[in-house]
Amino acid sequence: MATGVDVAEVARIARLLERRPRFAEKLFSPEEVEYCAGRPERLAVRWAAKEAVRKVHGSLGLPLPLYPQISVRHRRGGAPEALVLGHPVPGLEISLTHDAGVAVAVAVMTASSLPLSVPEQVVLPSRPPTGNKGTFGTVLVVAGSPQFPGAAELACRGALRGGAGKVRCVVAMDHPAAGLPPEVIRVPLSADSGHYSSADLARHLADAQGEVVVAGPGLGASDGVGELVATVFRSARAGLVADADALNAVSRIPDLRSLVPPGSVLTPHPLEAARLLGTTAAAVQADRGAAARKLAAGLSAVVVLKGAGSLVAEPSGELWRDAHATSALAIGGAGDVLAGLIGALMAQGHGAADAARAGVFLHAAAGTRIADRRGRAGLLASEVADELVETQEAARLWLEGRAHP
Repeated sequence: MATGVDVAEVARIARLLERRPRFAEKLFSPEEVEYCAGRPERLAVRWAAKEAVRKVHGSLGLPLPLYPQISVRHRRGGAPEALVLGHPVPGLEISLTHDAGVAVAVAVMTASSLPLSVPEQVVLPSRPPTGNKGTFGTVLVVAGSPQFPGAAELACRGALRGGAGKVRCVVAMDHPAAGLPPEVIRVPLSADSGHYSSADLARHLADAQGEVVVAGPGLGASDGVGELVATVFRSARAGLVADADALNAVSRIPDLRSLVPPGSVLTPHPLEAARLLGTTAAAVQADRGAAARKLAAGLSAVVVLKGAGSLVAEPSGELWRDAHATSALAIGGAGDVLAGLIGALMAQGHGAADAARAGVFLHAAAGTRIADRRGRAGLLASEVADELVETQEAARLWLEGRAHP
């Protein structure tokens, strides 16, 4: 928790207004000027609020908003609320009072909602206030099987919490509910021997417009999965995130390598990367950067090599390393959430490399933030997905502050 406190003398503000009548117009919003007209104590307490908010930012090492960028309005019921750049700051609360010629403001920001320091290489898609669900794209999740039904749910949750406008998921016709969140649109396919019908999927993808496909989590290793993955690779036109069993199919079936669409994102953990490279996980871990670059160049795709300090490698050889390392993410299903998240970022307009970097950063930051509050052991992948809402907002606050110093 960060706290800022400031005290302002009402008489001093009154004298300043007499000497410089335009002081209020330059530093306060028109609404504040109107509300405080003829009441210097109200203006004094808002000046103290500006200082208190800046102290909170400064104590956290965040960009300091300028005085005119901070304003105070009243919520319904009368409680004061601080705005920065015209928007409320999640987790920032203020208390204002004045008595005996003194105005006092206290600003407090909770740790779970602090603006999040974002590396320069990480950018987030815009969220225009006039946008609609079409603006933020559609993700199609091709995941899950009788043995791993939860993988599809977690990938969908990652896409939903990642900001996609719509999320679709293939489901077996005889199990249309499939335990998915109610927000997910079901795409029923016939299924046999533990895998979905490739022909049914091909027909859906032929009609789909602009769907980013997330494929692989929990598909299993039955005989038909290779053809299903081939169908996805041939038909994913708007972007592809390949994870888990989609990558294992590529390892087993060499002909699939040539079908990986350019501009795809592949998200292997070290063992999956080792299978793709024909080596061991120990060898991959011994030189993670070289392994990631080799995969990216060999498959002409952006590769996320997961693990502590996840790497994002581009076919050009460009390599980026995330600074996070937390055992809180060493849980089943965390990778499924990441795949859905990256798909959501692509659906919102990011290219493969930008989506991979932003997804890796947000996913790791979400795990770190929730672990700081609750502990490093016992977290659920679904909880990490839900944390993405606050994590993205915290990152956006940082980026907005960096854009408007």
